[in-house]
Amino acid sequence: MNQFYSIFILAKLNAREWIRLKFFHIIIFFGLIFIGFSHMLSSLTFSVQERLLYDFGLAGLELGVIMISSLIGTHSIQREIDRKTLFVLLTRPIPRSHIVLGAWLSVFILCILFSCGFLFSLIISSDYSNYTLGLGLATFSSLLKAMVVSSFAIALGLMVRPILALGATISYWILCYSLPDIQFFISKLKDDFLIRVFDVFEKVLPQFYRYNWKTFYYMTHLPSQSEILWAVFHSLAWTAVWLFLASLFFRRKEIV
Repeated sequence: MNQFYSIFILAKLNAREWIRLKFFHIIIFFGLIFIGFSHMLSSLTFSVQERLLYDFGLAGLELGVIMISSLIGTHSIQREIDRKTLFVLLTRPIPRSHIVLGAWLSVFILCILFSCGFLFSLIISSDYSNYTLGLGLATFSSLLKAMVVSSFAIALGLMVRPILALGATISYWILCYSLPDIQFFISKLKDDFLIRVFDVFEKVLPQFYRYNWKTFYYMTHLPSQSEILWAVFHSLAWTAVWLFLASLFFRRKEIV
């Protein structure tokens, strides 16, 4: 229990520190802009108002949590190293893996706060309350992806400079969505070597496209229970892998 308590305290302090910074306020501001644009676009048509409202709004929600996951994740531990505040923690009997878990949990807390605020604002500002469950599942799927992306960002941020890790993290997120498109183009080329390479890539990358529920279609066609469970275990597995690697990198990292 003391171990979990130390992780929670580290996460709480890190999340509170990032909330005080203007960066988190900027993300919230852009989230509100996305909601405003979604209402503006939906007012330009009469036939697909709901679709435009929720498709654009939920896209803004996922972009927001991905920006939080990638930006804060890549800078969370390196920022403490640059400010020399990490030396205070290292002098205490706290395992380095707890520092990694605390940093990841703080990022995930920020994602949850942003998602809850964004979802509440979207529901309040719209006249449609029949899709609350669908909106909740769409938000849940975005948080699952944020779990994986934030753990990847922390692991990569311990290997390279934060700016490089940020670009690689965003590319990683895009690549996890683009696997079906890559498969389509490779199938057109009919190259056996590229097909084998793609098969390897498909096994070593998270499959975000399989639980892309942030569209209006899933407001009325909810995913099955087996699909939800698969998405949860798939995301948890990849998060555990990247957090384990991040802890391994951090234990071997020389901090000067």
